[in-house]
Amino acid sequence: MQDYVNVDGKIPEDPNHPGWARQRRCDANWSPKCGPCEGIGGPYWGDSVAKFQPTNCEVVALPENVPEKDRLLPQFAEEFVVHQLGSDRLARTQNNASFALYSQIRSTLWYSFPLGGKPSEGTAADGIAKLRHDSYYDDMPYRELDHGLVSEIHTQTREQRSANITGPMVSLIHAFLGWGKYMGGCTCLADPVGVPVLGGTVLTNGVEHSSFMNGAEYMGRIKIGVEYDGFKLGDSGHGDMTKKRNMTVDHYAKWFLHLFVDADKDSPTYGQPVRFYGPYSGFAVYVKFEKKAPPEDVWTTACVDNGWGTPESKPLKECTGKKIADYGCMNVEKKHPEVCNVSSQHMGSADELGELLIGRFGSIRLPKASENIVV
Repeated sequence: MQDYVNVDGKIPEDPNHPGWARQRRCDANWSPKCGPCEGIGGPYWGDSVAKFQPTNCEVVALPENVPEKDRLLPQFAEEFVVHQLGSDRLARTQNNASFALYSQIRSTLWYSFPLGGKPSEGTAADGIAKLRHDSYYDDMPYRELDHGLVSEIHTQTREQRSANITGPMVSLIHAFLGWGKYMGGCTCLADPVGVPVLGGTVLTNGVEHSSFMNGAEYMGRIKIGVEYDGFKLGDSGHGDMTKKRNMTVDHYAKWFLHLFVDADKDSPTYGQPVRFYGPYSGFAVYVKFEKKAPPEDVWTTACVDNGWGTPESKPLKECTGKKIADYGCMNVEKKHPEVCNVSSQHMGSADELGELLIGRFGSIRLPKASENIVV
């Protein structure tokens, strides 16, 4: 449950923290309608409103006072590498998860979906879209084992998009890589949502699709305290979430997802997304953004240089230099097991492998407790 009481998916006010609930979560279709400073979120570490850090926000201009031509577009580059700080919630079930795991994270995203600057079916071979993220789960129990590093590689071809198949999602829990196929170090399933269209608009069966360019609501222009002020890649630690820099941003919302684009013409990141939030989909501040094609090896190599300068800490089962194909991944996909044939081997029934907890930046599978275990 997202809060101590759940009413139709909405978070009720906590009397100890008035006004925090609708900042913690406000979906685009709610009534009363969300204001520009609602749903903006912030770092979180639990399901209650009290386990959430709100941020300062003031309205610069309501939507009706910002002409469409003056609004910054809610899109990324077609290819990029971005480093981010934030929070993740492992368990996507809204408001009724049996339990959820939270962690503060450091993460790198590599994205490649070239569209040629216009709506297209994708200009890469087979129209393939690719996304990888390496995330350090600093609060996870296994953080002492390879720093809590989890990787996910998502791919989707033009043919898969046309058939409404999301493509494979290969998850690597680096602490368990190399210890056997049933340890969950490498698993594959059909991606729950597919590869997002972030850098433009893709044509699929003649219909245009985009994560935020289509269907997102412009919420207005606001001045907001953006967290982790002053953090630079290479600094030690996770960064200080309480240090904030006031930025003028354009706020977009799509369902319960919120994207914030730098709207300050004097800012070095003007026109660039700087912050993302979803109450179940993670919180992220982009601390370094590079508009360039990712290195080709990130799509096939298990352990890559992700820019955080954190060396591998698996002396017995090092993965440096190894390919993902070197590991016998478990194929845990039920509906479309064929999507994982190129990257994994079917090593067991998905029913036997326990509960899958999916986060925005990583996923883990918790094995079912044996009936013979006494606790």
